[in-house]
Amino acid sequence: MTYADIHSIYTVILFVAFVSFVFWTFVLKRKKDFDQAANLVFGDELKKQQQETKQESDHE
Repeated sequence: MTYADIHSIYTVILFVAFVSFVFWTFVLKRKKDFDQAANLVFGDELKKQQQETKQESDHE
């Protein structure tokens, strides 16, 4: 097996991986999962605000 053969096989493997990733991302309609993952960052802020509100009400 020559370097050119190995390079060709590697190129095909990477192309198949890329097409699989695009298929998984856009074709399988995973918008709900991606929206949920995108909003994970805001979950910490919401918890922090709830704790601050609770602490303020405890001081009254």
